[in-house]
Formats: sequence, C-alpha cells, structure tokens
Amino acid sequence: MFGVLFSSHKIYCANVNMRFLFCFRRFSVNFQVFQMLNTFCAISVLIFSHNIYSAHSDLCSCKYSAFTAVATAIQLPNNGDVIAFQETITNVGDDFDLSTNIFTCRLSGLYVFSWSIRKGGDTTQPDIELQKNGVRVASVYLLNQQDPEQNSNTITLELQPTDQVKLVANNYGGGASRIYNDDRRYTTFTGYVLYREE
Repeated sequence: MFGVLFSSHKIYCANVNMRFLFCFRRFSVNFQVFQMLNTFCAISVLIFSHNIYSAHSDLCSCKYSAFTAVATAIQLPNNGDVIAFQETITNVGDDFDLSTNIFTCRLSGLYVFSWSIRKGGDTTQPDIELQKNGVRVASVYLLNQQDPEQNSNTITLELQPTDQVKLVANNYGGGASRIYNDDRRYTTFTGYVLYREE
C-alpha cells in the first residue's frame, strides 16, 4: 500500500513539475514576444519622431516660402501707394514684410500669387496692380458703381532671389480710391513657391 502511495506521489510530483515547466516555458515565450513588441514600438516611436523633427527642421531652415496677408482697416490709397496689410495668417520663411508690405524672393522658383480687393459702395475705381520689381504684371480693377464690389486675380511668376513683389494702387482717372476692410478680412494677398529650383 505504501508502495502504491509512493508511486502515486512520484507520478503526481512529475505531473506538477511538467505543468510548471510548461507554464514556465510558455511564460518565457510570452515574455520574449513582449520584449520584441516593446523594442518594435520603441523603434517606431524613434522613426516617427525623426520624421516629425525632419519636417519641422525643413520649415525652420526655410526650405519653403508661403504667405497670406490680410487687411483689416479701410484705406484710401493714392496712385503709387503700396496696399497696406495689418496681419499675416501665414508667413513661412518670413519673406513677406508687414512693415513694407513687400514680398522679397529668397528661393529661386515658380511662384503663385493671388490677391482679392473689395471696394465700398462709392464711386471710386480702384485699380490694384501686382508689380514685380516695380513693373506691372497684372491688375484687379473695380468699376465705378454705387454698390460694394469685390474682384480678384491669380498669376504665376518665375522669381530669383531679391526679386520683389507688391500690390500698388493705380487708380483710373487719378485720385484716391477706397478699399473697404474690417475684421472679416475681405482684402487679401497670398503667395507661395510652387516649384523650387535646386
């Protein structure tokens, strides 16, 4: 009887040891998988962080150029006056100078420029032209009428470093024109590099 009990005890202990060994191996495998997943996640985070840093570095190192300037105040420009803007929504590269209202090219390439002008309900005839280095390229003209009116234009320009682009009043018949603006930002000036020459 004792022999039977002893044999049963050995079988029970062997069974427990096998279960423990199986559980230990299973835990070991799961732990290894966990370590692999943890390492993979860490590498993924590093790669993602590097990509974000690289994109941020590109912006900070001024490899791009884009701006949108908006006017928030009514202005009465005379012929030859540069149209004034009070704020910039974007100014990547800081190529648009709010103090002079002039865009100065820093990167050679093909640029897109668009501008939108609004006049009040008056009889003035604003003719706002885009100039490259002081030479007219295109204009936005608002007719003589009593009702408010808004018009816009878009062009592409090839620019080289130090080239300057601005909006200038060239009013039909001379005299001042009235450009209406408020906090809704009707009058805007936008430019960005479409293709940059290396």
